[in-house]
Amino acid sequence: MKGSQQEGWAPAEIAQLRVGQYIRIDHRWFDHPFVRRMFQISTEKELEILRQAAPSRVFVLQEQPAAPDATDLRGEREGLSAAQARMREALTRAQQAYAALGYGDPNAATIFDEFVDFMVALLNNSTSPLALLANSLPGVSSQRIALLGSDAVSLAAVIGKRMGLPKQSLRELTLAAAAHVAGLTRLPASLVDEDADGVLPRNSMFLGYPLLGAKILEQCGGFPASVVRIVREHRERPDGSGFPQAIAGKSIHPFALILGAIREFQIRCSGGRSQVASLAYLNKNLRQVYGAELIGHLTLSVLIYPVGTHVQLSDGRMARVLRSEEAQRVSPVVEAFRDVNNPRDSETIDLAQRRELAIVRVLDTSWLPPKMFAHGKRSAPEAKPQAGQNPQAAQDPPASAPKAVISLDDDTGCAA
Repeated sequence: MKGSQQEGWAPAEIAQLRVGQYIRIDHRWFDHPFVRRMFQISTEKELEILRQAAPSRVFVLQEQPAAPDATDLRGEREGLSAAQARMREALTRAQQAYAALGYGDPNAATIFDEFVDFMVALLNNSTSPLALLANSLPGVSSQRIALLGSDAVSLAAVIGKRMGLPKQSLRELTLAAAAHVAGLTRLPASLVDEDADGVLPRNSMFLGYPLLGAKILEQCGGFPASVVRIVREHRERPDGSGFPQAIAGKSIHPFALILGAIREFQIRCSGGRSQVASLAYLNKNLRQVYGAELIGHLTLSVLIYPVGTHVQLSDGRMARVLRSEEAQRVSPVVEAFRDVNNPRDSETIDLAQRRELAIVRVLDTSWLPPKMFAHGKRSAPEAKPQAGQNPQAAQDPPASAPKAVISLDDDTGCAA
């Protein structure tokens, strides 16, 4: 038997697939229409997309996947170690790419193509929420700027897939996302970080960084003209209030607006700020600037919580995601624990029905006591885990629980 069949996967006839089945698409990320290659079919729309795209190498899991062995603490640790190794590799590749721009390497465009391929391959094989790497590094450094580029590739890739962009457009968007911070690498550290409240530094050197980035790409050569244009325009706004050239409306490349929204999100996540609060700010204050559709895609790109993910709720409790239907990805069903040292003391909460509660961060499971994973095994039959799910590395460390209620309709936390 072939390897796929030995693992419980059988070749699938697309016409025979049904909602609820677990599938795996053995194609590169740019060659299929979904964000990840392995997932549970949750809607008729996903089936229709599969029928239209007709990928040739699709496998279906023959039996309902068993819950991960939650008593396997070693497995959890190994998963976290692997995630950390991927982060180090992403950082190394990003730094190599920006170094190539720095000394005008004529092969820089090829190096960036390979870097983008690496990032989307990670995304393709992932079953976990997007872990934004730059948030783990405080202050300003070449490493953090490199990871801002890495994060932008992941976010732009998910948004592009959600928007149904064709392969060539996805290539342009993700390549521009990787290169859009090129100009920041030439700025003094004191000018790189922007005010999280949206007050732009009125420094001519800073305001010119998109032009500088585009010029760097042109000098290296090999970058498509469309990518250079997107980098040049990624801080412009449709109302003409952007920079560096204050162009407006349809004169701005639409992919530049995607990167602009991503950059606004990154600015407000700096310093370990809550991603939910940052998205709420964009939803309240910048929805009219970038459009409700783009802000919505950005929000759903970040707030997707696969089954088994450990999260922190806005009332301070730790919870584990039990169910996460497509229509309710932002508000899944969770098992909330009053005390992580007493996992039997828990309750099941449908966050879609509890508007006063919200997820504020994904948690690093390395800090949880072993008994949490033992409890997970007993409670797992209630859930519908994704094949190969391995809760892992968080965007934020398990800091003290915030006493705040945060929703996407309010950009401020209200003291409880």
